Amino acid sequence: MNTIRFEKVNGVLHAKALTLALSLLGNGIYAATIKKVRKPRSNDQNGYLWGCVYPLMLRGLINAGWEFTSDAQVHEYFKKLFTAEQVVNRDTGEIIEFPSSTALMDTLTFKTYTDKLREYAFEYLGMDIPEPDKYWKLHEKRT
Repeated sequence: MNTIRFEKVNGVLHAKALTLALSLLGNGIYAATIKKVRKPRSNDQNGYLWGCVYPLMLRGLINAGWEFTSDAQVHEYFKKLFTAEQVVNRDTGEIIEFPSSTALMDTLTFKTYTDKLREYAFEYLGMDIPEPDKYWKLHEKRT
């Protein structure tokens, strides 16, 4: 599958690459999927996940009786819980699941993932994980 990027700016479609690619196709029936390109998750988002969300959830899970020992285990558990994709064996009906990578998420998908973690913490662990603070670097310099 080929990926072709094009842009629409001020109502004008800049799609020369798309037009060229379509003109080069042989005869046949084709399906195209168009999705908006988003920025990959940011370092600040990742820092919030690993520096705030996972450490707090680790404490909450331990307090709830779970024997998690690291943020990395919490990460793997919640990736499987919230991001798992399924593959079905069409002959046997067997289903296997594998978690998606949070490193490959865009900013919106990553925000949705951390929101799900915060909701889980509130509902099942009785914890209120704070929202990210975009001014945390300023606060850190003052202290």
